[in-house]
Amino acid sequence: MPYISLTTPEKPTVGDPSGEARRKKSRRIFRHPIRSRIIGILRDGDPRTQQEMGKILAMSNAAIHYHVKLLLEVGVIKLHGTRVGPNGIVEKLYTVSVEEWPDVSVDDLDYYLDYTVSWMNERHREGVSILKGEKYQRPFLAGSYSARASLAEIVRFKRQVENIFNEFFDRCEETPVAGTVPIAVTFSLLPSLEIHDGDCRHVLEFEPKYARATGKER
Repeated sequence: MPYISLTTPEKPTVGDPSGEARRKKSRRIFRHPIRSRIIGILRDGDPRTQQEMGKILAMSNAAIHYHVKLLLEVGVIKLHGTRVGPNGIVEKLYTVSVEEWPDVSVDDLDYYLDYTVSWMNERHREGVSILKGEKYQRPFLAGSYSARASLAEIVRFKRQVENIFNEFFDRCEETPVAGTVPIAVTFSLLPSLEIHDGDCRHVLEFEPKYARATGKER
């Protein structure tokens, strides 16, 4: 699934059955796993051809064409322009059209949240298995805590956390592969029923000795 930003949709206009039908079609097309991956490929803003997307997804040009056609129909992606390919054939370039991002329903949120939490759980299971198998030779940070805050403060904090992780991701994308190790970063900011009685932090922070010797001081 690509990086997706969702907001509550506006209420549909009364007496607009065609608009509601289009919204339902957009959501149905948008939620397909292959089409979600196509959107993810285009989210970096670089225009790409069907052939380039097909190579990334290991799919035939005909299969990619089918999904691109549906995304074009509902306006989720758009034609960016054309270019002459290496064989002299004019190729179409596509980008994401964020202006036409489909409305979000409760069903959509259920789907995306369940999918995302399942993916997070798999990363947790995988990470714990690696740590135990390697006798804890890698630094890690895991845990949770509960707090109380206004909705406005929660939104501000959510955006700050989001920016921190996006900046880290962007830096990692630009870092040469040599000398790096793979890492999974998961995070969540969710409602809680925990009664706040004392310290509600449940956090485990660990760094092997070699990591402390080579890392920067906090």
